[in-house]
Amino acid sequence: MCWSGEASATLATIGLTSTAYVAWKGEKKALWIPLGYFSLMELLQAFTYTVIDQPDLPLNQLLTLFGVLHIIFQPFFISSVSLHFIPEKIRQKIAPFVYGLCFIGSILMLVKLYPFEWAGTCTIGYEPLCGSQLCSVSGNWHIAWNVPMNGLKWLTLGYYIPVFVAPLIYGSWKFMLYHLLVGPLAARILTDNINEWPAVWCLLSIGMFLIAIKTPLRQILYVKHWWLWDFEAIGSHLDSDESDKIPTPSILLAIKSTTDE
Repeated sequence: MCWSGEASATLATIGLTSTAYVAWKGEKKALWIPLGYFSLMELLQAFTYTVIDQPDLPLNQLLTLFGVLHIIFQPFFISSVSLHFIPEKIRQKIAPFVYGLCFIGSILMLVKLYPFEWAGTCTIGYEPLCGSQLCSVSGNWHIAWNVPMNGLKWLTLGYYIPVFVAPLIYGSWKFMLYHLLVGPLAARILTDNINEWPAVWCLLSIGMFLIAIKTPLRQILYVKHWWLWDFEAIGSHLDSDESDKIPTPSILLAIKSTTDE
């Protein structure tokens, strides 16, 4: 199995065309904007193939940096889709907290990029993206990104919390499980190169979002009952002027009382 710049360009075209189509059909922005975001990553990879395995080229290093920055801000877009699959009234209340976690996670990953002398260096071969020189090289069949980072491994935990832990609290466990299986786990099966793993994960995400948006699986991913709230109790089609009658999840009541004080 071997990927190429042409393959990336083709997949990016499919992704961006699909993004335009679902936007034109009136789908929620929370669904088509993430699809477009991940399609742009594949377009970026198509350009990267023109300078692949040339680590001393400034363009190779620049495109690698753009790829890493794209990865750093992905939790915002993954969370956007994840939040879509819980009731709107719940989503409106918790979205600021979820995106706040995404912001913290992204900041922590940016800190991970800075080569503090006291923090040591990342462990090549064990930490995703870790490398001695900023560059894009050929992986087993796709692109592998090599990025110099410091040795503060705990910083990456903040990156994964809004994507894989927070949904278990606010209720979008079905999409989280679907994403886990079709995204990082499937990518890990497709390559044993840990620096290639993120690129494969991004590639699979385009298909993952398309399936979630335009197939019957979409209805399965909605969650109507969760331990913090009940979809039937809050109603699925309440008018905006009825929002004050909606029971607030206990965890949100605690947050609200704290902010009121």
